Amino acid sequence: MTLPEQFSTIIAMTAMGIWIGASLSTYHRFIRPRKRWHWIMIITDTLFWAFQGLLVFFVLLEVNEGLIRFYIFIALAIGYCAYKALFQRIYEKILEGLILIVVRTVSAIYTLIKIIIVQPVWILLKLLYRSCKILISVLLSAVLFIITVIIFPFKWLIKWLVPQSFIDRTVKFLYVILRFFDRFTKKFR
Repeated sequence: MTLPEQFSTIIAMTAMGIWIGASLSTYHRFIRPRKRWHWIMIITDTLFWAFQGLLVFFVLLEVNEGLIRFYIFIALAIGYCAYKALFQRIYEKILEGLILIVVRTVSAIYTLIKIIIVQPVWILLKLLYRSCKILISVLLSAVLFIITVIIFPFKWLIKWLVPQSFIDRTVKFLYVILRFFDRFTKKFR
């Protein structure tokens, strides 16, 4: 391995140490250890470090054809220490700012969708429901009026032909249906 290859390897591995520090800070920001999620932490930690190891080896493969020397580990440690000493506070502030921007953007989009799409649809559904309720009540009133007008002259004949118990049962049945309809419609008010 030539001297320029060694120098580029040290620079690349120092940069990878900084990358590992930044990605570890990001990982700890999003995945906080909890006792009840112990098995999930084992899986995510394993996947995180496997990905970081593969990424370091890929960069090493591109820089010096995958030759591993002792100074590579020293360069990784120097990069990680440089991140901790110089870049950690700045990176965490930038990360928190980006998270805040994303959260506010998603919240604004959610509110916009709620205001533009959901509320008008809900208002239209309520209007349709109330219109149907009014239409049904008008139709029922008209039908009851027509029945009353037709039956009124024959009222004494109906009392004589239809037993009172049948009329009482029919009235109770209609009252039960009316109560059920009233309970059902209270959900949409």
